[in-house]
Amino acid sequence: MESQPLLASVQHLLQTQGYAFLVLGLVIEGETVVLLAGFAAHLGWMRLPVVIGIAAAVTWLMDQSMFWLGRWKGEAVLSRWPRMAASIGRAHGLIEQYPHASVIGVRFAYGLRTVGPIVIGASGLPAIQYAALSAVAASLWAALFASLGFYFGAAAEQVLARAGRAQLGLLALLAVAVLAGAWWRRRRAAAAGRADS
Repeated sequence: MESQPLLASVQHLLQTQGYAFLVLGLVIEGETVVLLAGFAAHLGWMRLPVVIGIAAAVTWLMDQSMFWLGRWKGEAVLSRWPRMAASIGRAHGLIEQYPHASVIGVRFAYGLRTVGPIVIGASGLPAIQYAALSAVAASLWAALFASLGFYFGAAAEQVLARAGRAQLGLLALLAVAVLAGAWWRRRRAAAAGRADS
């Protein structure tokens, strides 16, 4: 069967370079890559605890860099979105009133993961408090999405086992659909960012 060598190649690539792809994917996208890495862990091509650890660490480092950008140049960066000034003002109030929930909530709020840490950095929240809270948030986020990919993999594997010869095609179609959706969301977010400028 033609799909077997391709499947073996994908398996070998993920077993040898999967964690590097995970890091690169986390920088570019996020949930989609962690879900797919969790699925690869279900297949035995990666290890779930390592996927969770890498996802949490990379996410935490990216959040820290955005927090420090906010601390250093937050007002200048945020002034690029004048239509969001009222929202940013409300966000400052929420951060002061509910710092724990704000830091953890931003990690799970799609569309706020980049600007959220910048706003939090500009708000004056103590850096050590942010570092600890964002470590908790990154760990929870990584464990949730990697586990969803892992356990979704069990369900998908049962469906694919029934599909027989079409399993690689269905897996490829799923991956393309997920990546296309991620690309479309990023494109819309970028267009919205340009409109706010």
